[in-house]
Amino acid sequence: MRVVLLCLALALVASPVRAFEGELDATLSSEQGVAANVRARYSKAGDVRMDIRSVGEDGRPMRATTILPAKGESYYTIAPAEQLIVEMPYSTLADTSQQVKGSGESANLEIKKLGKETVSGVQTRHIRILDKDNDAVIDLWLTGKYPADLWTRAFRGRNLGLEVSDDERTKAMKKYGIEPGFSMKMRVDQAGGVPVVFLVQRIRRGPVPPSVFALPEGYRRVKGPVAGQP
Repeated sequence: MRVVLLCLALALVASPVRAFEGELDATLSSEQGVAANVRARYSKAGDVRMDIRSVGEDGRPMRATTILPAKGESYYTIAPAEQLIVEMPYSTLADTSQQVKGSGESANLEIKKLGKETVSGVQTRHIRILDKDNDAVIDLWLTGKYPADLWTRAFRGRNLGLEVSDDERTKAMKKYGIEPGFSMKMRVDQAGGVPVVFLVQRIRRGPVPPSVFALPEGYRRVKGPVAGQP
C-alpha cells in the first residue's frame, strides 16, 4: 500500500502557493464499506490538524489526531484514548523524502485522460494512472478549485508514502503532461490487494479558531525517534 500511495502522491503535483484556511471532510472506504472518516483543518498561517475516526477489530471506535504546526521543528500525534502526545521531529519526514529522490523522473507510468465528472458537487478531470512497476491502477478526479497540496499537507505525518517532495511530483507531472489539481476522489487498486477509495465529501473555506491547533492539556507527552533512529 505504501508504494501505491507514493505513486498516488506523484499525481498530486503542487500548484502555486495559495493561502487556504478552512476544513476538509473525507472518507476512506473499501468494498466492505467506510473504513475511516477523515477531517483536516488548515489555518491561514499554514498549521494543519487531521483527525481520523475508525473502528477497531474489536468493534470499538478509534480516534487519532495529527497536528502539524507551520513553525517549529516538530509535529505531534495524539491518541485521545491513552491521553498521549508523541512529539516527532520534522526531520524524519525530510529523510523519507530523500529516500524517494528521483522518483518523479523515473516513474514508469501510463496516463489515461477519461473526461470530466462531477464529484461532491465539484467538476473534475478523471485521470487514470497505470503503475507498471507495481501492477497498480490509480484513478484521480482532479480539480483546480483547491490547492493541490491539501492531501499531502495533512497526510505527511501518517507514514503513507506521501512524504515525496513537491519537486518530485512536479517532475512526474512534467514527464507525463498532466495539469496540476487537487484530487476530490482517489481510487487505488493494486494487484493482490483490496481497492481503496478516498472521497472528499465537503470542503469549506473560512476561519478556523487557533485553539483547533493547540495541544490538549493534561496529556502525557513523549518524544518519538529522531532522524536516523529506528
